[in-house]
Amino acid sequence: MVSKPAGLLVHRTSTGSGEEALLQRLRDQLGREVFPVQRLDRWTSGAIAYGLSSRGAQRLQAALKRPEAVKEYLALVRGWVAEPFESRAPLVDDKEVAREAWSEFRPREVFATLRVTLVVARLHSGRYHQVRRHLALAGHHVLGDPRYGKARSNRHFAAHFGLARLFLHAWRLVIPGPGAALEVEAPLAGDLAAVLDRLRVAPVAESLTP
Repeated sequence: MVSKPAGLLVHRTSTGSGEEALLQRLRDQLGREVFPVQRLDRWTSGAIAYGLSSRGAQRLQAALKRPEAVKEYLALVRGWVAEPFESRAPLVDDKEVAREAWSEFRPREVFATLRVTLVVARLHSGRYHQVRRHLALAGHHVLGDPRYGKARSNRHFAAHFGLARLFLHAWRLVIPGPGAALEVEAPLAGDLAAVLDRLRVAPVAESLTP
């Protein structure tokens, strides 16, 4: 289990084959092959699992599909989220097929004068950009999201609070096993923690979101 920094690919792609990726960095550090268990977007930071063999990675992938597995993210979103809610809106894949998807959200810290909320997102499925898309459909766009977010809000929080990227962090993983479950928490990335510190001391007059 490692904590991925923002801006780094999980593995090389056809469009980014010349740049370093987390998989290659780990392989070079460990001196052996590693196999990704999950995917995280380039600009999402946080906990990600790798297997030391193809078979081991497959077992971890299967364990993460069990109902008792936990995949949770921290996201800073537009609007007040006062109560937990969920989304089961189907999400269309790259073949234009609507797939079942299920996300749960609960507030962790509300910035009332800023009209933004830090939420915990728990995934029960693994669709492409699931957290970002379900939150956008609910009207609680992730701040700093260039694809599904609101450009005006993104600019405001970049200018006033130093939010330079997507505020999405893979925070907690619980992988059930034959014995005790493997539970890992990745501390919030430093750049995102600094944004929260600025929000907590922001004057009311400066904090009103467009």
